[in-house]
Parts: sequence; C-alpha cells; structure tokens
Amino acid sequence: MTHYNIDQIKSSVRIEDVAGGYVNLLRCGKLFKGLCPFHDDHHPSLIVDPQKQTFACYACGEHGDVIAFVQKMERCSFVEAAGKLGIENGKLKINERKAKPVPVNSNEKKFSIFNSQFSIEKNLQFFSSLLPYACGDSELTPVYLDFEVGVSPGMVPKEWYAMRGRVIFPIRDEEGGLIGFAARKQSDGNPDEPKYINTSAANGYKKSDHLYGLYRAKEAIAERGLVYLVEGYKDVIAMHAAGFVNTVALCGTALCDGHIRLLKKYASQAVVLLDGDEAGRKATATAVASLRREGILAVGGELPEGEDPDSLFRSGGKEAFAKFICKMQRNLFASEEMLLLNRICSQVRVLMWKEIEGNREELFRNLGTMLAHRTGLSLRDGRPGTMDWRWL
Repeated sequence: MTHYNIDQIKSSVRIEDVAGGYVNLLRCGKLFKGLCPFHDDHHPSLIVDPQKQTFACYACGEHGDVIAFVQKMERCSFVEAAGKLGIENGKLKINERKAKPVPVNSNEKKFSIFNSQFSIEKNLQFFSSLLPYACGDSELTPVYLDFEVGVSPGMVPKEWYAMRGRVIFPIRDEEGGLIGFAARKQSDGNPDEPKYINTSAANGYKKSDHLYGLYRAKEAIAERGLVYLVEGYKDVIAMHAAGFVNTVALCGTALCDGHIRLLKKYASQAVVLLDGDEAGRKATATAVASLRREGILAVGGELPEGEDPDSLFRSGGKEAFAKFICKMQRNLFASEEMLLLNRICSQVRVLMWKEIEGNREELFRNLGTMLAHRTGLSLRDGRPGTMDWRWL
C-alpha cells in the first residue's frame, strides 16, 4: 500500500500556488484574497495565508490547510487529496509499506469475490431485459428514458420473479455503478401486493447508504451548493424534468447518517420536499434538524395536502410546477428567520476556528450584539465555553 508523507507534502507545496490554480488570487500585503469557490461569492472573502499555509473564508466559514482545500475543491477523501498533491508535485518521495496481510480463509475469499461478481452479472442481465416504459406524460417520458426506467417482462429468471410486470427503477451508486433495482407496482397490479419491491442489501443496495439520482445530480449540486431532497424515485424524475437537476431521493426511507455524509460532500444548503401529508411533514422537520446539526443550511418546503412533486408536475404541467418550486424556494430562503440563521451559522463556524483563538471573545461579543439587535434578547450572561449551539 502506498503511503504519502503528509508533512513532506505540506512543506513541498505552496498553498497560494495550489489555490491560485482554482481561483484568481490578488496579493494584499502578506496575504492573498480572492472570490471564495465554496459559495456564491461576489466580494472577495477568501483569505490565503502563505505564512501559516492556511485558507479561510470569512463569509461561509470554510477553512483549513492545503490538503483540505484540494479535498473540498475535488470533493475527495483526505488520502486522495494528499495523493493528488504528491503526484502533481512530482518531487515527493513516496514510502512503500507492505500492509500486514489479514488472514482470510481461501474458500471464503473465493466465494466473496465470486458472489460479488455474480451479483453484478445478474443485475446487468436483468437490466438488459427491461422493456421500454411510457409513463403517460410527454414531458416526463424523455427523462424516464434518461433514468433508464423500464418494465420487467413476464418471463424472468426465478430470482427476479417477484418483479415481473413491474416498473423498474435501476439504482446506481455515487459513481454510477449498477447496484440494484426498485420495482413499482403498476396501476392495474394486484392490490394485495406491496407498492415497491427492492433488491436486497445482500446484493449491494442498502437504502441508508445511497441516494437515488446522486450519480446524475452531484455535479449540479456541487455547482450550486444546493440540493433538493425528495422522497421517491418518481419525485426525482419530475424535479429533473422541470429543470431542478440538483435533486436526489431518500428512496422512501428516513434520512440516515450515510445520506448526510454523501450530501456534505456536495451541498451547503438543502431544500427538503417530502410528501404533503402528516408523516411527510414530521419527516421533513426531522430531516431539517439533522441536516442543520451537520452544518447544512436546510429548510423544509411544505407541499399541498396529499401531493408530492410527481403528482404536482402531472396535474399542473412542467411550467406551472417549476414556477411553484421557484417561488417556494425564494420565500423559504428570503424569510427573516433564514437570513438570520444563515448569518449565525457562518459566524459560529468562524468561532470554531483554531486560527482565531486570540480574537474569539471579541467575535463572540460581536455575535451577541448582532443577535440582541435582531431579536431583542440579551446574551450578556452567556459565555463561549458553555453555549450550546446544537439548536442551529
């Protein structure tokens, strides 16, 4: 296994050169300034410090060292970012270490590899057997085709028997690998059968670790910094058809830690659009709270009673649906509460930086003054060390 000397990488590259490869930087005394690439920045708020070899944005709160900068820009892991810097620098000595082998029963290893390959081949065989599906809406049909949705034929191998005659939604992972299927009962199906049937987790598809549509949406999410989070497969397709291509779905399950880890790689803001019923509203409130705790500025959109994005699209058409979503989003983020929350979140992130240790008390007082002015509440008795920010 290849290991990179992290200290060697940091000392062999200049953060101003690395950051300057992504954004235009202007020297400002001992520092460099530029437009922050991590949010929609119109006034230079990104500061690069060559002496400390760090960067910080005083608007959105992103900060770190040269590896963290590459990690955030490339949306990759720490190890991948370090490796990228090491390879591109071209002068680093790479230490080769032989990993200590983990004892594995040879028969178990062969079975594991065979079973994984067999599942992939079975998925591909079933995928290739799907018949074209017409969803009944001319504005949606092209997007259904783009998402590779089909209908399972009546004659299928035994392992796919439960999915015969159903509408099949192929499930792809973050990188586009085919990992499973969701089979939806058609309108004329047996009323006693479940609405959806999914391939098992044993075959690689675990709902809590994947977001439907992420493979297609991740670039748009990263570009806009915003994700729409919906409930079902059809909802994703309706949103994409209306132009909201930065949409993914929970696939009918609750928001899990695995989902949040995926979202944090691409989005800083989220609009949660779950079904317009009591269960959907409760799930929306829970999801918004979970996302905010993890640093994503989330808001919950309320759909009309009994509606979801798919049904709204079909009843009103593409143009009316798009206008509805745009207006709702503007109202959500333009509210006094959200503007205040956004500003608080940014300042709290700054308060957490190690680099501002000497100025933390002053910054905290400034935050308290701003809150007192905006809310009429006094934070005179609060102290940074004891304040609980988990309500954000």
